[in-house]
Amino acid sequence: MSSVEIKHILVALDESGEPKNGLEKAIYMAKLLGAKITCVNVTVVSATLVSAVIDYQKYLTGKAQKMLDSAKESCEKQGIQFASEVLHGSPASKIAEFAEKQNVDLVIVGSRGLGGIKGAVLGSVSNSIVHKSTVSVLVVK
Repeated sequence: MSSVEIKHILVALDESGEPKNGLEKAIYMAKLLGAKITCVNVTVVSATLVSAVIDYQKYLTGKAQKMLDSAKESCEKQGIQFASEVLHGSPASKIAEFAEKQNVDLVIVGSRGLGGIKGAVLGSVSNSIVHKSTVSVLVVK
């Protein structure tokens, strides 16, 4: 495979609208290139009470899975091979590690996460992915 060939696209999804734009761009590119798409969502739990952490982790994983199921439906309607995974931990690190382990050719991320102050903080995730990733990264708005 040449270094410019794109056969596997990783899309990082979160609750904001920008990752959906990333999925739409990934679907467009996958159709043109005959690539497969893998979508991930990274859950982050920082609470200290064990029972609360476990319950919150289950809640977040359930929300993430619904989002990934919706992405799967969108890809399957277009005839695109699809896989997904819910990751847990630091979003930038987990996405960069996953991309390398799965031998993806391109990572697509939103330029910002949730709105307001959280958006400013989560916007740093896309920047961090760009710097940590050994794979090319496309940041979408």
